[in-house]
Amino acid sequence: TTQKQSEIVQVPVAMGNGPSKGYVHSNNDYQLAIEASKELEYLLEKEFNAHGQGLHEKVSSVESAIPVPTVRSIRYVATLRNRLIHDREMRALPDRQKFISKFDDAMVELNILIDKKRLDAGGTHTSDPGCVIS
Repeated sequence: TTQKQSEIVQVPVAMGNGPSKGYVHSNNDYQLAIEASKELEYLLEKEFNAHGQGLHEKVSSVESAIPVPTVRSIRYVATLRNRLIHDREMRALPDRQKFISKFDDAMVELNILIDKKRLDAGGTHTSDPGCVIS
């Protein structure tokens, strides 16, 4: 038998006014899908004032504020999480790397939007900007 290698997905999570990093870490597909969904739901609620019961409803409530490719990535994560939880036949993510990639893409784009929103409001970055030319 081969053992799945544990994967760490590093996500910049916007919290407060300073830089912060959150991690979704699991070699278990169920835990990975649930933790990824929780991170996305948190950002949508806290930073975009999303409402609804699940990730699909939350992203629908703020869809006009988010680029279409990001909405698609979030819906991909939500759909696979739901299938993994509710579909009796589904025992694992069909493409773990694609799931992680879609999650990463969504988190990066959401954090870019959050940074832009804060800068427009005269606030601070959620992540280290590196070199800033003004």
